[in-house]
Amino acid sequence: MNELDNRIDITIHGRGGMGVVTCTEIIAEAAYLSGKFIDVHAYPSFGAERRGAPVQAYAKLSRTDTIWDRAQIENPNILIVFDETVLNQEIVSSLAQGGLFIINSEKDPEFFVNEFNLSSDTKIVVADISKLAIEKNLTIDGNPVINTPILGLLSKALPDLNLDNLKTVVLKRMGEKLGTLNYDLIEQGYNLAKIL
Repeated sequence: MNELDNRIDITIHGRGGMGVVTCTEIIAEAAYLSGKFIDVHAYPSFGAERRGAPVQAYAKLSRTDTIWDRAQIENPNILIVFDETVLNQEIVSSLAQGGLFIINSEKDPEFFVNEFNLSSDTKIVVADISKLAIEKNLTIDGNPVINTPILGLLSKALPDLNLDNLKTVVLKRMGEKLGTLNYDLIEQGYNLAKIL
């Protein structure tokens, strides 16, 4: 049985101020709305709590069992990287066998296979979400907001997190105007996703 059939552990790496924590919360809420998961958790792990510092957040999704632990995820099934500058071999190596690697980058998926020696059973999803956010003027203090558009990449690779549920969550959290802009970018991220 595929590990994604029962429990999905997601780790997101980014920098403070990029919306890493909000992203995990949206993932958990959309997963619960799908009706395919009986328990979901989302929580952060902070080091230095300041804008620009490396941060991580976690989402745990279970189809069959209650999730009792809130421990840091050591070997996620899904690894999402908001900012290439935080990426290193240790982070990539934490991905479980047969996992899903999602990254905001202008590079092709093959680059990450070669650079980080990813196994052939790793599914890689890449799109330049930063460029997309800048083009659509979705920025805070001049920095691109990628925490919602990158959800399109996740939805493309994990159909349980379908676009309709993501739209419901984003509109509820952000209101009609900002929610619609963010959802449009989720759809565009979905369409831009390059999968290997």
